Amino acid sequence: MNFARMNSKLILSFALLMSVVFSSQSIGHAEDQYTEDLIPEMTSANSPSGVVNQSSIYTKGEYNVDYYGWMAFNNKIDLYDGWFVQRGSSTGWLSYQFTEPKQIEKYTITARSYRNDVIKEWPKDWTFEGYDQNLSEWIILDKRVGITDWSPEEKKEFTFANSNKYSLYRINITASNDGIYMGFGEMEMMEKKTNDPDPDPKPEPTGDNALLVIKMISGLEKEFELTASEVKDFIDWYNGRADGRGKETYMFDKDFNKGPFTSRKDYVSFSKIQSFEVMEYTK
Repeated sequence: MNFARMNSKLILSFALLMSVVFSSQSIGHAEDQYTEDLIPEMTSANSPSGVVNQSSIYTKGEYNVDYYGWMAFNNKIDLYDGWFVQRGSSTGWLSYQFTEPKQIEKYTITARSYRNDVIKEWPKDWTFEGYDQNLSEWIILDKRVGITDWSPEEKKEFTFANSNKYSLYRINITASNDGIYMGFGEMEMMEKKTNDPDPDPKPEPTGDNALLVIKMISGLEKEFELTASEVKDFIDWYNGRADGRGKETYMFDKDFNKGPFTSRKDYVSFSKIQSFEVMEYTK
């Protein structure tokens, strides 16, 4: 058997198989999608909705500002905003309670607008937790250690798997990069989007018809609308010819636009074919 023809047969047969199996539909692994931030723009610890709590706050700090926990949920990033724990502490927790249970699987932390060569106040080690009311305990959902590559106003995103819904979530920080101060500018929480099945799905195509596209060595493309059995006949001829059997040409009977003619036939030469593709569909 001619090796070049055998190789051509294998390559084209594989390409055809993939085309037929997937019926010209593209496939791939879609990335997970998440909702927008589910926490509203807070103007106080309990307005407009939900409740914010914190382990401590930095009162009358720099610029004579009180850095309350809710200020990490007000969509502002500047020197005069964000949440800080009490002076001299590098640990603490910040929580938000939703009005109804949420299945949070992503959160973000944004560094405050501050010079990182002066104070490296950003969280370094922490856990993200949900409160189980039935067990009366915090459940660790995500743990991060050694997060040191912060820069001013940088937002970091963190995702994790969570199969339960909780109303109350918190970040529990056990170390900061500074070791003396600890705080950040903003925090967000998101759920993972789900793809709901079509309530009235359309039936899957049976693939009883197909469009055969043959690309010739000359660059010309020929298209033929065929039945499944006609596609099989063409493939059998092509594979046989690749093995050195059968006729050099294959005849397609065109039963459309005959005009005054009794028949129209198109002959394709095996040696002139560069590649072909089969796309299934249902009429």
